[in-house]
Parts: sequence; structure tokens; C-alpha cells
Amino acid sequence: MSVSLLKLLHDSDDDNRTWAESNMCELRKGTSPGIMMRHAEKFMELANEQLAEHLNRSQAEHRQSLSISNEVAASKSSEDKSKDVEGPVKEVLAQSGSTANLPCKITEPGAGTITWMKHKNRRLLTVGTSTHSVDKRFVVMHSSTDWLLQIRAVTLQDEGIYECQVTSHPVQRNFVHLKITEAYSIIPGAPDVHVKQGSSLQLECQLKAAAESPLYVFWYRQGHMINYDEEPGVKVELTKNGSTLMVNKTKPSHGGNYTCSPSNTKPAYVMVHVIEEEEKPAAMHGGDRRNLSPAILASNFLVSLMTAVSWRIPSFTSLYPT
Repeated sequence: MSVSLLKLLHDSDDDNRTWAESNMCELRKGTSPGIMMRHAEKFMELANEQLAEHLNRSQAEHRQSLSISNEVAASKSSEDKSKDVEGPVKEVLAQSGSTANLPCKITEPGAGTITWMKHKNRRLLTVGTSTHSVDKRFVVMHSSTDWLLQIRAVTLQDEGIYECQVTSHPVQRNFVHLKITEAYSIIPGAPDVHVKQGSSLQLECQLKAAAESPLYVFWYRQGHMINYDEEPGVKVELTKNGSTLMVNKTKPSHGGNYTCSPSNTKPAYVMVHVIEEEEKPAAMHGGDRRNLSPAILASNFLVSLMTAVSWRIPSFTSLYPT
């Protein structure tokens, strides 16, 4: 038992401090090894209790801190969304890189000037049909009572609440909450798909978190596009949520790296391994032995037997030298 460890325990609570002080006195007097061993066991027991209590306290404080942070973040988000927002808020979901359409319908045509602004920073985007912002991605599409705001090639930074305002009396205000989703694609079974030679192969390119269907999905094998190759037995079909590649009878040449590349998401990859059939033994290539006549089988057997043992029979000259 070291004095330094006892001092560490001495700095903890009152009960452990009392115990540590008595053991330090014992150390200074020179107590027998047996008694000190019992002291050491007691020390380890108390040390473990102290450690467990410290860990529990730390975990509880961490959970409490996370809970408070989440509540503050949720409260702040709710305040940002509802601050100065009067009336219903329409939700619009758009995919990153696509065009977002934010609707605004007014009750009285010609009642006043229509403006669009981003609610968070009060940044003026459009006035009437003209784009006020230096960012020319913002365009107003006007017809009768509809003043639709188009945001082209949207990014995550475009997410937020937008306000369509009519400078009438009283002022008309419409709010739209734009949410941006990041779409991606997957090929089930990736990264490796194994298929037996001669069997069919089907690969699916599935879009996830997509707000719209792709305009096209290109398939590549070893970097070469195969959509329009007219390869026998190979077919590509566009689906609502992606594309399907089908191969009727796979050959070794169908193996390799396949890539599906949708128009509105990042590409996905899979490696296809074609398992070739085992070649038949050479003796089986000439047909089925069961169709041979007994005479031919007996003749073949005798020839094989004589060939196998001929080297064991000594020649006549070696037995009877001249």
C-alpha cells in the first residue's frame, strides 16, 4: 500500500478521509504485511466505489446537458419558425439541385405590389415580376392571381421560410416553408453480387430521399455505357424510383463493375462476379460410357490393362541372354 494512493483517497469524502488517515499512521509505524494486505483490499474496494460513483455522476451530468441542449435547440428552431409568422405556413419539399416552386395566391388582382423575401434575414428577392436579388436563381412566374417564386438549382442554404407580401391595406402575407432533401441512390446487394454462369441477373438502382423521379438513369459496365448497346439478353428499364438492369443468361463477360447514375442523385456502384461452370473431365467429352457395347468396353479394358503392366514384364533377352 503506497502513501500516495492513500493520500488520493484522503482527498475524497469524510468517511474515506478518516480511514485513509488511520492507514497512513499504520504505514508510518510499520505494520505487519498481513494487516497491510487487508488494508489494501479495503482500499481497492473503496476506490472501486469511488470510481463507480464518479462515472455515474458524470454520465448523469452529460445526459442532463444533452437534454438541455436539445430543448434549447428545439425551442430556438420553433421560435425562428413562428416569429412574426401570421397565419398558416405551406410546406414545400425540394431536392437539392432541382427547381423549387413556392406558391403565392392573392385574393384581389391589382391590389398592390407583390414582393418575395426570405423571412429569416428579411432579404428582398423579387419586386413584381423583376428579380431584386443579385442571385438570379430567383424568378417570379405570374399568371392572374398566382405569383409563384421559382428557385433554381436549390441548395441546403436555401432552406427556410419565405414570405410573399402584397402591399395592400391591410397588408396580405403568405408564408412558405421550404425544406431541402439530399437524395442518393443504392444498388441492393452491393458492394458485391455473385451470379452463376447461365442464370439471370437483375440489378436495381433505387433512389432514396428523392423528391422527384429521375429524367434518366445511365448504366455503365467497366466505365462503358450500356443503355443503348442492344446487347442480346440485356435490358434496361426506367422505373418511378430508379431503374432496373436485367441480363437473361449471364456470361463471364457480364462480370465487372456496374454503375447506375441517375440524373438527380449521386451514382451507386456494385461489383458483379460471374461464377463459371466447372469443366467436365476430358473422358466425359466423348459421350456417355453407358451407351457402349460390352465388347467395346471389354476390349478397352484389356488394352488399358496391358499398357499398365507391360513395363513390369521383363523382356525375353533379359531372361535368356545370348
